[in-house]
Amino acid sequence: MSNDNESNNSGWIFLAGLATGAAVGYLINSDKGRQVRTEAATKVVEYGGQAKDYAQEKVATAASTVSSIIEKGKTYAAEVAAKLQEHIKSGSEEAQGAVEDAETAFQRGATKAKNHLREISAS
Repeated sequence: MSNDNESNNSGWIFLAGLATGAAVGYLINSDKGRQVRTEAATKVVEYGGQAKDYAQEKVATAASTVSSIIEKGKTYAAEVAAKLQEHIKSGSEEAQGAVEDAETAFQRGATKAKNHLREISAS
């Protein structure tokens, strides 16, 4: 009895599959089916174009952001370099002044020492 039942079920499944296949084949090959396929293909192309445009927009935005960051970095580096040059120049000037002060002080000391030696020699 179970074999008969399985045979009946297999037959119905086969017939349902055959009917579904025939319906799908008819819809695909009918005017309405061709229209649906054409509309679907048009939508795929349209959505593909939209996705491409969106991706290009995001890439352009990212490129612009990176360029902006690079420009800000260059500006900052130039400012730092200018300030560093100012500090170096200022430090150099201060060092030059210190050297001149030391030289002057040395010359005064040398002059005093000479005068003192002359006084000692003269006595």
